[in-house]
Amino acid sequence: ALEIAIEHERNSFDVYRKALKIVKDQQARRVLEELAEEELDHRHLLEKALVGEIVALHEEEESTGSPMNLSYFLQEKPLDENSSPQDVMVYAIHDEKRSVDFYRQMATQCAGAPMEELFARILEEETVHLAKLEETYEKLYMSQM
Repeated sequence: ALEIAIEHERNSFDVYRKALKIVKDQQARRVLEELAEEELDHRHLLEKALVGEIVALHEEEESTGSPMNLSYFLQEKPLDENSSPQDVMVYAIHDEKRSVDFYRQMATQCAGAPMEELFARILEEETVHLAKLEETYEKLYMSQM
């Protein structure tokens, strides 16, 4: 289960790294850089657990609320050199939603196992990240609707 989660984080990091090579807008690049760093942190945490280290879980991050499920109505499209900050935000919301779903499934499948707590904690962190992205999207773009 840990190897699968590590691969998930590696893939998420690669998506953001590749996007950084093509996205030119500075605001969009900052969002991508922050997300890439978060994926590296999660991967490092999982790799430490894989080699048997006792993993100190991060303090819970603060968010003003639950995710708004924007991924249900925002259309995702591949990022390219012309991607706007809004395109990057939509893409990031979808990617974080996939991570929330992934860790929810991993925590459920590992119920009763030692890794359940780790996956549940990463699920909490990913849920907070998703909520923060959605809050930012709402502030930046939904007022224009």
